Amino acid sequence: MQKPGPSFSLIGASRTGIALAWHLVQAGYQPAFVWSRSSASVHKALSYVKFAKSSIRLSAIPGDCQWLVIAVRDDAIGKLANRLADLMQSAEGIKVFHTSGAWDSAILKPLHEAGFRTGSFHPLISIPDIATGIEIIPDAVFSCEGQIQKDLIRLAGELGGRGIPLRPDQKELVHVAAVFLNNYLTVLVQALKKLAGQRDIDSETFHVLLARLPQQALAKAWHQPIADSLSGPAIRGDRKTIQKHRQLLRQSPELSKLYNQFLALTKKLLAE
Repeated sequence: MQKPGPSFSLIGASRTGIALAWHLVQAGYQPAFVWSRSSASVHKALSYVKFAKSSIRLSAIPGDCQWLVIAVRDDAIGKLANRLADLMQSAEGIKVFHTSGAWDSAILKPLHEAGFRTGSFHPLISIPDIATGIEIIPDAVFSCEGQIQKDLIRLAGELGGRGIPLRPDQKELVHVAAVFLNNYLTVLVQALKKLAGQRDIDSETFHVLLARLPQQALAKAWHQPIADSLSGPAIRGDRKTIQKHRQLLRQSPELSKLYNQFLALTKKLLAE
């Protein structure tokens, strides 16, 4: 008979937390406890993972679980670390990580000082809903940092993904890069779709026209210097086309400002 895997408690029934918990169970981990301030969130978590115990009271957390997964808003991590350190009397052998990309394991200092082994474990994917999170976590890359870095790299493999060891300063940069490539690109697409609508280009047609460009740009930029990977009026020094673009973008001051900032950054990188 196979020995049961380590037990874990999920602190925060977020989309990321529930998707991670689902895969932890598939990997043989035992779901001991889930907490959320909202009873609706607790019930949602239970619809995906059959935790042995659940509560909206953090004080109900069992003291004998082997892993703590903190999957809450970034601004709540520090407060929860303090509360957990006060509530859990024995920390022997307990590993705890949070899933924030912006913060490293130092934010778990109260738990570290109480004897917990701490780390941060951030999936570099966008999780718009729980079902999508469950689907894409096996292909995810995780930034792994902290005292339990090696354990987290192994955990990423158990979930079907890949763990990359990072220092705190490296993790900070990776998160900023992820925000640029994911969130800012999303906002840029939405703004451009709005302009397209004003020119009577429907969303689906706009997608067909442009969908391959981001993939091509990313692949080229990763493996070639900027002078070899860049195309368009900036690299050609085509001032008439640039001026034409600026005139079009006057109806969107924010996009106009971005366009000029990107031109300035392009010239700087080319000069370097």
